Amino acid sequence: MQHEIDWDDFHTLISVARAGSLAGAAGALGSHRSTVLRRIERLEARLGLRLFDRTPQGLVLTAAGERVSPNAELMSDAVDEILRSVEADHGRPAGHIRLATTFNLAFGLLPCPINRFRLAYPEIMVEVIGTLDGYSTIHPDQFDLALRTFDRDPAGHEQMVGRRLGKLQLAVYGTKSYFADRPIPKSPKRLRQHKLLLGCSGLADLAAFRWLEQHVKDSTVVYRASSMLLLLAAVREGLGLACLPCYLCERDIKLVRAFDVPEEHCAELWVLRHAHSRDNARIRVFADFLATELRKNILPE
Repeated sequence: MQHEIDWDDFHTLISVARAGSLAGAAGALGSHRSTVLRRIERLEARLGLRLFDRTPQGLVLTAAGERVSPNAELMSDAVDEILRSVEADHGRPAGHIRLATTFNLAFGLLPCPINRFRLAYPEIMVEVIGTLDGYSTIHPDQFDLALRTFDRDPAGHEQMVGRRLGKLQLAVYGTKSYFADRPIPKSPKRLRQHKLLLGCSGLADLAAFRWLEQHVKDSTVVYRASSMLLLLAAVREGLGLACLPCYLCERDIKLVRAFDVPEEHCAELWVLRHAHSRDNARIRVFADFLATELRKNILPE
């Protein structure tokens, strides 16, 4: 057996064991499926062991793999602890942060705070991983920090720690040209005879959209979309009225705010991170900075 083994091969072993597939591990590692397979095959060759069995359900650890994997996890924890110690002694946090959030939050909320953060901490590079609106999930290995909205119990995030930043106000918007020959509705009861743009897929399950759907039975639904940004584009073209986040619309001179969605139907904004990352200096400083910037500029008390 060859004794010179690349640590990255053990890291790949951990990711495959967690994901249960080459594709899932490749996504978590930001690598290609063929690279993951090559690393696993190389590690098996150097150890002289078969670590995974291929089944219809995916890759499953062999008995030998089950013995090796926990030790690889301990190695990973030890490396993380070393990096945290080095970071603490370095004086200023540095490195790479992966932030997971929805496309509309990334588009509407993050450019300004991230720009200010980079001016204050140029040693830290921020990578934003966008997901669809609604309740899409990302494997924990794929991000360090998450900016998420919840309008119900945040199930599935029990292993995360974080803070609630506040409510994100939503309202019904249309364009000035759309309202040129129509009255501006001031409540859901006034939506009759208006053209409405609603959500579909995960977006339709959000509380604000469920609330609006209850009031539009006599209205004309002309368009549905799975993304806030798609709805915004349609509203700006004059297709009709849609429920949209105020942070996307308030500075748009083409748009008119008709009426607000009641606060109880608006989502809460949270900054979340892995429990094991609480002592990571760069993640902590970014989370604190982001929370302060959003509360100050987007979520006034």
